[in-house]
Amino acid sequence: MPAKQAVGAVVEETESAESGAGVDPAAMAFALGGASRAEADAFLRDQRTLIAEQRHHLHGQYIQLRLGIWEKRLGVLLRVATAFAGLAIAAGLAFLIWNASASNDLVIDSFQVPPDLAAKGLSGPVVAAKLSDRIAALQAQTLSARAAKSYANGISEGLKLEIPETGVSLFELDRFLRAKLGHDLHIGGEMVQTANGIALTARVGTDGSATVTGAETDMDGLLQKLAEQVYRTSQPYRFAIWLQTHDRSEEAVEVLKTLAASGPAGERAWAYNGWGIIVLQRDGERASLPLMQRGHALDPDNYLLIANLGAAELRQGRVENAISYYRAAQAALSAHARDYTSPDSISGQMHNYSALLLAQQGALLQAVAEQRAGGTNGPNTVRALAFLAGFLALLHEPAAARAALAEYQPAGGLANSASDVSALQARLLIAAEAQDSSAPALERDFAAVTALYPGFAQERSTLLNPVLALALAHTGQFATAQARLNPMPGDCYSCPRARAQVAALQGQDGRADYWFARAAAVAPSSPYAEAEWGRAFLERKQPDAAIEKFTLSSKEGPHFADPLEGWGEALMAKNQSHLALEKFAAAEKYAPNWGRLHLKWGEALVYAGKKDEAKAQFARAAQHDLTPSEKAELAGTKHV
Repeated sequence: MPAKQAVGAVVEETESAESGAGVDPAAMAFALGGASRAEADAFLRDQRTLIAEQRHHLHGQYIQLRLGIWEKRLGVLLRVATAFAGLAIAAGLAFLIWNASASNDLVIDSFQVPPDLAAKGLSGPVVAAKLSDRIAALQAQTLSARAAKSYANGISEGLKLEIPETGVSLFELDRFLRAKLGHDLHIGGEMVQTANGIALTARVGTDGSATVTGAETDMDGLLQKLAEQVYRTSQPYRFAIWLQTHDRSEEAVEVLKTLAASGPAGERAWAYNGWGIIVLQRDGERASLPLMQRGHALDPDNYLLIANLGAAELRQGRVENAISYYRAAQAALSAHARDYTSPDSISGQMHNYSALLLAQQGALLQAVAEQRAGGTNGPNTVRALAFLAGFLALLHEPAAARAALAEYQPAGGLANSASDVSALQARLLIAAEAQDSSAPALERDFAAVTALYPGFAQERSTLLNPVLALALAHTGQFATAQARLNPMPGDCYSCPRARAQVAALQGQDGRADYWFARAAAVAPSSPYAEAEWGRAFLERKQPDAAIEKFTLSSKEGPHFADPLEGWGEALMAKNQSHLALEKFAAAEKYAPNWGRLHLKWGEALVYAGKKDEAKAQFARAAQHDLTPSEKAELAGTKHV
């Protein structure tokens, strides 16, 4: 290749590789045209060096530009991080301030202890820790669903043991803020030597102090006594509950009396509630009810007081009053629950109250579901299981009711707690449904309960006697049954119903009608009296009168199976078995496991000419509970 062409090719490569290198191509070509080969090569080398330097310079500028961009980005990120850190610190400080202002705990400070006792291992922090452990044990043994914030002095997160630290720390900052902004109750004190041993003194804020004395060797006993005194001063309501569960009810009453008379405003209604419960067990309903009413007057939004008033009315058989109270308790629980109870108790309580209300209206299948949804565990295990068993008994499932009640077996026998009154009532309902001979034997269990809790003896006429009178009447012991009926009060719903049914069994139709009418007037919202009245008319062979009563009962209790089943039997008596089938099918929705329902349903199917379906209903009847007379009826259907 000629030299000029070679140079031209190199120039083209150079220009294509690095445009804008700062050299005029025309001038360079003119200069090279007259240059020797050596000069041309030297020139090209210089140009390559220049291009390389320019490239290096441009690369440096590029790196500096990239570094500048990242430096700016990092600067922005650093400022953002600093802002977030500042916000986090501000939020943390705000939380500490809020937490401190809401603090309402018992705080155990280090005790002052003589050096020689501290040398033996009884230093100030050790004594404070031991006292804290004792108070925590008392608290753990106090069963109450009451919300921590409802106490004048609360233990919202357990006891706090505070031993001052040296220097500055988050603990010291939190301690300082709670001291300035919070409502903690500080407990401090000292231990001193005396001529006879030691004296331990605890000071509970400005609420008072307590001192116990004894031998140094009895340190555990002294700390227990001091813990009880501190617990009484700082947590009187809780302490009263603890006393009651440790068979020290008289002491508990004294604590609650003082609290009701001169305690903080928020504690007085609670004090009347606790006082009323103890008096109920000891002295009975007539002494307890005024105390509950005083508490309710002081705090109308306290759902527990309202429910306890409802329970008192229910035990006395005053069903309409009980329904009103339980509805009010539901409303108060819905509106104010978190002010009075722990959040995890709200749902269970609501289900339980719903179950009680549904049962009074005959919706027993729904009542069972609500009771199970509410749970059968916790401090009210006996009552929850007793209510469930009672609902199952009324649903004509005595075997299932016995199984539910058997889930709780108190170690000391039946009379183990006041709630066993509810368990006894459930057993009475089971015996009445089964129509067996066990009802009179339950009187011994009632005596065992009243020996432990004498106040419940007043419940004999409304809880025990109606069931016993009916059981005695079923065995033909009418004179003994009448003796049970005589002391019954007139406003007790189950009492005139029992009088009416006993009269009906004796064939005293006018007397029975009088008492059924009285019962219906006592509790117009409840469907049981009309259903039983309709059953009495069936026994008298008066199906039209029976249907009239069953219609009223169904109107009052649209989810009550008894009037629907009775209505079906009345239609059968009128030779209208085809219509009876509809009533039996409707009743099954509300009492699917009722043996008598399936027995009568089968009979109606036989009359309707549907023998295969009848056999299926008879088979179902055999799988469920039947009374002795119903078993005899079922045995007579085997030829079908």
